[in-house]
Amino acid sequence: MIQRIQSLYLLLIVILSCFTLFSPIAGLYNQDETLKYIVNYKGINLVETTGNKYFENVWALSAISAIVPVIAFITIFLYKKRSLQIRLIIVNIVFMAGFYGLLFIYLWIAGEKLHADWFLEIVTAFPLVNIVLSFMAVRAIGKDIALLKSLNRLR
Repeated sequence: MIQRIQSLYLLLIVILSCFTLFSPIAGLYNQDETLKYIVNYKGINLVETTGNKYFENVWALSAISAIVPVIAFITIFLYKKRSLQIRLIIVNIVFMAGFYGLLFIYLWIAGEKLHADWFLEIVTAFPLVNIVLSFMAVRAIGKDIALLKSLNRLR
């Protein structure tokens, strides 16, 4: 289970995805009115000295950010079903790529509404790192499958 390298990759995906879920992902800054907005799992919020004021929801982005670590965590425990592991990892890669698509759509639409420029936080790079880790996990699972096939052959 955890002794395999792909399990460590998947565990890193879970950790980085949790950071992505609970940290601010991006922001918007209106230079005319000097307003700053943050984008996190709660939505797009105006940052004020008295507290954050809700502007718009990003529920689809939050759902994807929550689904990715759950799938990766479940995949760790499916070590005996390697083909299912590979399929779930590929589904996770699609979700992580969709995360970027949705993020840029939300930022573009909110930037147009608020007349603001958007910027990305360092946490936004974590899904890209997760995609690389996912490919490495698929490769390691493929090596396990090849090893088992070679051991099952008659000599």
